[in-house]
Amino acid sequence: MELVWTNHAGLSEERAEKLRQLFAAQLEAAQIRIVQGETAPALRVSIEQTPSKIVLTAVVPGEGTTNVTIEEIARTLVEGEKRAANAVRLEKELVWQQETRILSAALPSFAEDAERKMVLLAEDAVMVYGEESGAWKLRSSKALPGPRQPPRASRGHLMVAEEKPEAAVILLPGRRCEASWADDTPITCVGAGTEWPAGRLLANPGCGAQTWWLKSDGTDWVSEDRLLLRNSGAGSGSAPVVEMSVPGTVLSIAAGPNAASAAVSARNLATGNFEVYRVALVCTN
Repeated sequence: MELVWTNHAGLSEERAEKLRQLFAAQLEAAQIRIVQGETAPALRVSIEQTPSKIVLTAVVPGEGTTNVTIEEIARTLVEGEKRAANAVRLEKELVWQQETRILSAALPSFAEDAERKMVLLAEDAVMVYGEESGAWKLRSSKALPGPRQPPRASRGHLMVAEEKPEAAVILLPGRRCEASWADDTPITCVGAGTEWPAGRLLANPGCGAQTWWLKSDGTDWVSEDRLLLRNSGAGSGSAPVVEMSVPGTVLSIAAGPNAASAAVSARNLATGNFEVYRVALVCTN
Protein backbone atom coordinates (compact mmCIF):
# COMPACT_ATOMS: atom_id res chain seq x y z
CA MET A 1 0.00 0.00 0.00
CA GLU A 2 0.93 3.66 -0.36
CA LEU A 3 0.61 5.48 2.96
CA VAL A 4 -0.90 8.99 2.62
CA TRP A 5 -0.38 10.68 6.01
CA THR A 6 -2.10 14.02 6.78
CA ASN A 7 -1.49 16.02 9.95
CA HIS A 8 -4.52 18.16 10.91
CA ALA A 9 -3.53 18.24 14.59
CA GLY A 10 -1.50 20.86 16.42
CA LEU A 11 1.52 18.55 16.43
CA SER A 12 4.85 19.70 15.07
CA GLU A 13 5.86 18.25 11.71
CA GLU A 14 8.75 16.50 13.45
CA ARG A 15 6.41 14.80 15.91
CA ALA A 16 3.86 13.89 13.21
CA GLU A 17 6.61 12.36 11.09
CA LYS A 18 7.80 10.26 14.03
CA LEU A 19 4.23 8.98 14.50
CA ARG A 20 4.04 8.17 10.78
CA GLN A 21 7.24 6.14 10.99
CA LEU A 22 5.95 4.21 14.02
CA PHE A 23 2.65 3.55 12.22
CA ALA A 24 4.45 2.35 9.10
CA ALA A 25 6.65 0.04 11.19
CA GLN A 26 3.54 -1.56 12.71
CA LEU A 27 2.10 -2.13 9.24
CA GLU A 28 5.35 -3.73 8.07
CA ALA A 29 5.27 -6.01 11.12
CA ALA A 30 1.78 -7.09 10.00
CA GLN A 31 3.19 -8.04 6.56
CA ILE A 32 1.88 -4.90 4.81
CA ARG A 33 4.61 -3.39 2.64
CA ILE A 34 4.59 0.41 2.38
CA VAL A 35 5.64 1.76 -1.02
CA GLN A 36 5.95 5.20 -2.53
CA GLY A 37 5.91 6.21 -6.14
CA GLU A 38 4.46 2.87 -7.22
CA THR A 39 0.96 1.95 -8.33
CA ALA A 40 -0.62 0.65 -5.13
CA PRO A 41 -3.83 1.15 -3.16
CA ALA A 42 -3.70 4.31 -1.01
CA LEU A 43 -4.14 3.91 2.73
CA ARG A 44 -5.15 7.42 3.87
CA VAL A 45 -4.56 8.29 7.50
CA SER A 46 -5.33 11.70 9.03
CA ILE A 47 -4.60 12.99 12.54
CA GLU A 48 -7.06 15.26 14.33
CA GLN A 49 -6.77 16.69 17.83
CA THR A 50 -9.33 17.23 20.62
CA PRO A 51 -8.55 18.77 24.02
CA SER A 52 -7.79 15.33 25.48
CA LYS A 53 -7.23 12.93 22.57
CA ILE A 54 -5.42 12.39 19.30
CA VAL A 55 -7.84 10.92 16.75
CA LEU A 56 -6.52 8.85 13.83
CA THR A 57 -8.89 8.18 10.94
CA ALA A 58 -7.86 5.56 8.36
CA VAL A 59 -9.58 5.15 5.01
CA VAL A 60 -8.78 1.57 3.96
CA PRO A 61 -9.31 0.49 0.33
CA GLY A 62 -10.88 -2.92 -0.33
CA GLU A 63 -12.35 -4.97 -3.15
CA GLY A 64 -14.81 -2.50 -4.69
CA THR A 65 -15.40 -0.82 -1.34
CA THR A 66 -13.81 1.46 1.24
CA ASN A 67 -13.69 0.99 5.01
CA VAL A 68 -13.17 3.72 7.59
CA THR A 69 -11.54 3.02 10.94
CA ILE A 70 -11.26 5.57 13.77
CA GLU A 71 -8.96 5.18 16.77
CA GLU A 72 -8.52 7.55 19.73
CA ILE A 73 -5.35 7.88 21.81
CA ALA A 74 -4.91 9.96 24.95
CA ARG A 75 -2.74 13.00 24.16
CA THR A 76 -0.61 12.35 27.24
CA LEU A 77 0.49 9.03 25.73
CA VAL A 78 1.26 10.51 22.31
CA GLU A 79 3.02 13.74 23.21
CA GLY A 80 5.27 12.35 25.94
CA GLU A 81 8.30 14.46 26.72
CA LYS A 82 7.56 16.83 23.83
CA ARG A 83 4.36 17.98 25.52
CA ALA A 84 5.75 21.14 27.12
CA ALA A 85 7.46 22.31 23.93
CA ASN A 86 4.43 21.86 21.69
CA ALA A 87 1.67 22.86 24.11
CA VAL A 88 1.92 26.59 23.38
CA ARG A 89 0.68 29.02 20.76
CA LEU A 90 1.03 32.73 20.01
CA GLU A 91 -1.82 35.23 20.08
CA LYS A 92 -1.57 38.62 18.36
CA GLU A 93 -3.53 41.80 19.13
CA LEU A 94 -3.19 45.06 17.20
CA VAL A 95 -3.04 47.83 19.82
CA TRP A 96 -1.88 50.87 17.81
CA GLN A 97 -1.30 52.17 14.27
CA GLN A 98 -0.18 55.51 12.86
CA GLU A 99 1.18 56.99 9.63
CA THR A 100 4.37 58.48 11.11
CA ARG A 101 7.39 56.32 11.83
CA ILE A 102 7.70 54.20 14.97
CA LEU A 103 11.14 52.82 15.80
CA SER A 104 10.09 50.70 18.77
CA ALA A 105 7.30 50.26 21.32
CA ALA A 106 6.89 48.73 24.76
CA LEU A 107 3.81 47.83 26.79
CA PRO A 108 5.06 47.96 30.40
CA SER A 109 2.88 47.06 33.36
CA PHE A 110 2.70 49.48 36.29
CA ALA A 111 1.73 47.48 39.37
CA GLU A 112 0.18 50.43 41.20
CA ASP A 113 -1.79 51.61 38.17
CA ALA A 114 -4.64 49.64 36.58
CA GLU A 115 -4.38 51.74 33.41
CA ARG A 116 -2.61 50.03 30.51
CA LYS A 117 0.44 51.92 29.29
CA MET A 118 2.25 52.10 25.96
CA VAL A 119 5.64 53.70 25.29
CA LEU A 120 6.46 54.71 21.72
CA LEU A 121 9.92 55.58 20.42
CA ALA A 122 9.67 57.94 17.43
CA GLU A 123 12.48 59.55 15.43
CA ASP A 124 12.61 62.64 17.66
CA ALA A 125 10.78 61.80 20.90
CA VAL A 126 9.59 59.20 23.37
CA MET A 127 5.88 59.27 24.22
CA VAL A 128 3.91 57.55 26.98
CA TYR A 129 0.24 56.73 26.37
CA GLY A 130 -2.43 55.49 28.75
CA GLU A 131 -5.59 53.63 27.79
CA GLU A 132 -8.80 55.47 28.66
CA SER A 133 -12.26 54.17 27.74
CA GLY A 134 -10.77 51.88 25.12
CA ALA A 135 -8.64 54.60 23.48
CA TRP A 136 -5.00 55.59 23.93
CA LYS A 137 -4.37 59.09 25.31
CA LEU A 138 -0.99 60.83 25.34
CA ARG A 139 0.21 61.23 28.95
CA SER A 140 3.73 62.63 28.49
CA SER A 141 6.41 63.20 25.88
CA LYS A 142 10.16 63.80 26.00
CA ALA A 143 12.35 64.95 23.13
CA LEU A 144 15.34 62.90 22.06
CA PRO A 145 18.58 64.86 22.11
CA GLY A 146 20.19 65.35 18.68
CA PRO A 147 21.55 64.59 16.24
CA ARG A 148 18.51 63.28 14.44
CA GLN A 149 18.95 60.15 12.33
CA PRO A 150 18.54 60.14 8.55
CA PRO A 151 14.88 59.15 7.96
CA ARG A 152 15.56 56.23 5.63
CA ALA A 153 18.10 54.63 7.98
CA SER A 154 16.57 55.50 11.36
CA ARG A 155 16.49 52.69 13.91
CA GLY A 156 15.95 52.33 17.65
CA HIS A 157 14.94 49.98 20.42
CA LEU A 158 13.21 50.45 23.79
CA MET A 159 14.37 48.35 26.74
CA VAL A 160 12.03 48.43 29.77
CA ALA A 161 12.68 46.23 32.80
CA GLU A 162 9.66 44.49 34.32
CA GLU A 163 10.80 45.44 37.83
CA LYS A 164 11.31 49.13 36.87
CA PRO A 165 8.65 50.08 34.29
CA GLU A 166 8.93 53.82 34.97
CA ALA A 167 12.33 53.96 33.24
CA ALA A 168 13.76 52.85 29.90
CA VAL A 169 17.03 52.41 28.10
CA ILE A 170 16.88 53.59 24.49
CA LEU A 171 19.28 52.08 21.96
CA LEU A 172 20.09 54.23 18.93
CA PRO A 173 22.87 53.83 16.35
CA GLY A 174 26.09 54.71 18.21
CA ARG A 175 24.21 55.96 21.30
CA ARG A 176 22.68 54.63 24.50
CA CYS A 177 20.09 56.86 26.18
CA GLU A 178 18.16 56.76 29.46
CA ALA A 179 14.68 58.09 30.12
CA SER A 180 12.36 58.22 33.13
CA TRP A 181 8.64 58.88 33.26
CA ALA A 182 8.71 59.46 37.04
CA ASP A 183 9.91 63.09 36.73
CA ASP A 184 10.61 65.87 34.24
CA THR A 185 14.32 65.17 33.75
CA PRO A 186 15.35 65.22 30.09
CA ILE A 187 16.57 62.16 28.24
CA THR A 188 20.34 61.75 28.49
CA CYS A 189 22.54 59.95 25.94
CA VAL A 190 26.15 58.78 25.74
CA GLY A 191 28.14 57.46 22.82
CA ALA A 192 28.26 53.67 22.80
CA GLY A 193 28.43 50.74 20.44
CA THR A 194 25.00 49.29 19.74
CA GLU A 195 24.20 45.59 19.99
CA TRP A 196 20.61 45.18 18.83
CA PRO A 197 18.56 42.54 20.72
CA ALA A 198 17.88 39.52 18.52
CA GLY A 199 14.48 38.90 20.07
CA ARG A 200 12.76 38.51 23.42
CA LEU A 201 12.74 35.66 25.92
CA LEU A 202 9.22 34.56 26.90
CA ALA A 203 8.04 32.37 29.77
CA ASN A 204 4.60 31.34 30.98
CA PRO A 205 4.56 29.46 34.32
CA GLY A 206 1.25 27.87 33.36
CA CYS A 207 3.00 26.14 30.43
CA GLY A 208 5.80 24.71 32.59
CA ALA A 209 9.35 25.79 33.35
CA GLN A 210 10.38 25.98 29.68
CA THR A 211 11.41 29.33 28.16
CA TRP A 212 11.19 30.37 24.50
CA TRP A 213 12.84 32.92 22.21
CA LEU A 214 10.51 35.07 20.11
CA LYS A 215 12.38 36.31 17.04
CA SER A 216 11.71 37.56 13.53
CA ASP A 217 12.94 35.88 10.35
CA GLY A 218 13.16 39.23 8.56
CA THR A 219 16.24 39.91 6.45
CA ASP A 220 15.18 43.06 4.61
CA TRP A 221 12.72 45.97 4.79
CA VAL A 222 10.55 45.12 1.78
CA SER A 223 8.97 41.73 2.56
CA GLU A 224 6.51 40.36 5.10
CA ASP A 225 8.15 38.77 8.13
CA ARG A 226 7.26 35.86 10.37
CA LEU A 227 7.54 35.65 14.13
CA LEU A 228 9.28 32.43 15.17
CA LEU A 229 9.04 30.86 18.62
CA ARG A 230 11.88 28.47 19.51
CA ASN A 231 12.87 26.53 22.59
CA SER A 232 15.47 28.71 24.34
CA GLY A 233 17.89 25.78 24.39
CA ALA A 234 17.57 25.10 20.65
CA GLY A 235 19.94 26.42 18.02
CA SER A 236 19.02 29.18 15.58
CA GLY A 237 18.76 26.62 12.78
CA SER A 238 16.27 24.42 14.63
CA ALA A 239 12.63 24.19 13.56
CA PRO A 240 10.39 26.70 15.36
CA VAL A 241 7.74 25.41 17.76
CA VAL A 242 5.26 28.05 16.54
CA GLU A 243 5.20 30.50 13.62
CA MET A 244 3.06 33.62 13.18
CA SER A 245 2.80 35.86 10.13
CA VAL A 246 3.10 39.64 10.33
CA PRO A 247 1.63 41.87 7.57
CA GLY A 248 4.90 43.68 7.04
CA THR A 249 8.41 44.25 8.32
CA VAL A 250 9.18 43.68 12.00
CA LEU A 251 11.07 46.69 13.39
CA SER A 252 11.55 45.65 17.03
CA ILE A 253 10.45 43.13 19.65
CA ALA A 254 10.34 44.75 23.09
CA ALA A 255 8.76 44.33 26.53
CA GLY A 256 5.14 43.40 26.99
CA PRO A 257 3.02 43.65 30.16
CA ASN A 258 4.55 40.44 31.59
CA ALA A 259 7.09 37.71 30.95
CA ALA A 260 4.67 35.85 28.67
CA SER A 261 4.17 38.70 26.21
CA ALA A 262 6.03 41.12 23.95
CA ALA A 263 5.39 44.34 22.05
CA VAL A 264 6.12 43.91 18.34
CA SER A 265 6.53 47.01 16.19
CA ALA A 266 6.08 46.60 12.44
CA ARG A 267 5.49 48.53 9.23
CA ASN A 268 2.46 47.27 7.31
CA LEU A 269 3.54 46.90 3.69
CA ALA A 270 -0.03 47.09 2.37
CA THR A 271 -1.04 50.34 4.10
CA GLY A 272 2.34 51.91 4.89
CA ASN A 273 1.21 52.42 8.51
CA PHE A 274 3.41 51.71 11.49
CA GLU A 275 1.74 49.27 13.89
CA VAL A 276 2.20 47.89 17.41
CA TYR A 277 1.06 44.39 18.33
CA ARG A 278 0.80 42.68 21.67
CA VAL A 279 2.00 39.10 21.14
CA ALA A 280 1.31 36.65 23.97
CA LEU A 281 2.52 33.14 24.74
CA VAL A 282 -0.53 31.00 25.56
CA CYS A 283 -0.82 27.40 26.78
CA THR A 284 -2.93 25.19 24.54
CA ASN A 285 -3.92 22.83 27.40
